[in-house]
Amino acid sequence: MTTDTLPEGIEERAYSLVNPASGLANDYLNIYNEVVMLIEALPTMPEAIEDIQAWRPVTYQEYFSKSILPGSQSALETYAKLDSAFKKQFDDVLAELDRCATGSVVAIRRHFRLKGDQDPEGLETICHRHGASLREVLLRAQNIVDHGQVSAEEHAQRRADRLLMVRIQAIKDVQDFYAKPRFGT
Repeated sequence: MTTDTLPEGIEERAYSLVNPASGLANDYLNIYNEVVMLIEALPTMPEAIEDIQAWRPVTYQEYFSKSILPGSQSALETYAKLDSAFKKQFDDVLAELDRCATGSVVAIRRHFRLKGDQDPEGLETICHRHGASLREVLLRAQNIVDHGQVSAEEHAQRRADRLLMVRIQAIKDVQDFYAKPRFGT
């Protein structure tokens, strides 16, 4: 479809990709919403594992460069003009979201490699924990897009506490794994 055959009003709707409060397009966050939904659905939809394992982070610029959505070019142009400090705050939250999502994919892949479908309770626990962590960071990114500010900034002590709890849980998971008898011993 060429631009001269676009339905009437599509150009105006295309500009709605970019939220005027932030200059950012909400559509980008769908890649994270998708992986969260897949992770949370995995315990009841084991076929989702292929999509989860294939998931990779994509930058804002890559996403809109490849997008066929009307207004993608406008989203890129607007992003390029954002205040550098504001853009850094958004990019920092996205970097954390990428780390969290990639870590979730790795943990789930590891679980499947080691246990296959033999530990549904363990898989459910992993998926619940990682889904909740992803949703927390995704909410911060959503606040930036929707309101143009980092209003839900995580306090340094709260972040340290959360990261410590994640580390403690990971150590517990490893201890539980090695505490279980394997191979008929």
